[in-house]
Amino acid sequence: MSEQRAAVSPGGTATSLLPGLLSATPSRAWSYGIAAAGVGVAFVMRWAIYGSLDTRLPFSFFLPAAMVAAWYGGLGPGLLAAGMGLLLGDYFFLPPHVAWGPLGEAERTAITIYALTSTLSVVLFDNLHVRIRRLECELRKRDPRPDDSAGPA
Repeated sequence: MSEQRAAVSPGGTATSLLPGLLSATPSRAWSYGIAAAGVGVAFVMRWAIYGSLDTRLPFSFFLPAAMVAAWYGGLGPGLLAAGMGLLLGDYFFLPPHVAWGPLGEAERTAITIYALTSTLSVVLFDNLHVRIRRLECELRKRDPRPDDSAGPA
């Protein structure tokens, strides 16, 4: 039990190297930054192979970015990444269409599948975060952390 606590403690060597990225509860700035960076990386990767895929699979690279954002930061960053992926995929990788105009069957299907799978993934990861927080609270109630200021005995 003490080994697990040492791995996530703020004074540990791993967490002191990258405090925002590896901490047990990341800050909001880090969470949303990871979301934006993940979508940016997904966009660059999808853009790099645009010629070979053309307008097929417009959102396939954005789904993992939304999942990582939700896993790392929770509901808000996950939904931000999913929304950014939807907008970028629609604008850059779907065939040109009039804004707010009718879409073809393939475009509607791609948007619907992406919206459903990304939202489901984000909600499931958020549910996981809530359950983990609840379990951590229960563990703290049962086994309170010893006073670190007392020093070694």
